[in-house]
Amino acid sequence: MIRFGVSTIGHRPRQTTVLSLHALLLHAIHEGLRVCRIPAAYIAPLAEASAEPLRILVQQYELRLVVHAPIVAPHRLEEWFATVIGFFAQLDAADAVIICHLPRLSRADQAMFERLPAWIVRHLAIELTHQPAAELIASIRGYVVPVVFDTLHYDSQLPWPYQPIDTMFLCMASWQGRTPLIHLSTQATAVGIRDSPPPRGQHSDVLAPMGAMWVVRSLLDAGHDADIEIEADGGMLAYRHLHETISRHIPEITPTYTLRRRNEPTPNNITGTVEAPA
Repeated sequence: MIRFGVSTIGHRPRQTTVLSLHALLLHAIHEGLRVCRIPAAYIAPLAEASAEPLRILVQQYELRLVVHAPIVAPHRLEEWFATVIGFFAQLDAADAVIICHLPRLSRADQAMFERLPAWIVRHLAIELTHQPAAELIASIRGYVVPVVFDTLHYDSQLPWPYQPIDTMFLCMASWQGRTPLIHLSTQATAVGIRDSPPPRGQHSDVLAPMGAMWVVRSLLDAGHDADIEIEADGGMLAYRHLHETISRHIPEITPTYTLRRRNEPTPNNITGTVEAPA
């Protein structure tokens, strides 16, 4: 099964953190998303009465929670990792992931991975950014930390030979039986107000359809499960555009990841209760 999420869901109510979290999850579920990026600002210990309705949503809809670490060296985030994983534990989010950016594995990072307990390391993943995938995977293999394949970061490396699908499968193998997480994004091309092209690595508003279809078809042909997080400035618009493209060109697989499964109950209020399917 291929499940989707978006990096920016476009739904950030100005309420307390708990209500914001609840509204964010309900909005994602309503849109058919099953991979939910949680803003780091929302991470905090929860009272049991507050955690319970969130835990119900996570379990009932099998949501995978994703948090992106601040872009600093991972060894400076050890206490923050423990806070985030404590938050995951309160929601029984066993397959939740913290994504770190790691251009190079420093000695300080190596020492961190060696001293971190296994219950923290199993929630960490490294995003493919500046290093070639094989080099990055080899450098962290001993720490059992998987690599998130990112289509835009791969393209930004200008690799030759150009083998994005083989590289994606290489990164997916690093998850060692867990469902891999993939970032699907494309380079922005629109000329800005300064009459200059956007910098390399800037996300487009929507995905280039050919590259996105190549990834999805390759996953399907290989029979792989995956969780895909769409990183595009258009947020839900980018997801709907991709969904329409796949529905048009691969209609036979649309029900496996559609915006909302047919007859699936939909949350109708902030308490997380659901309407029975018709």
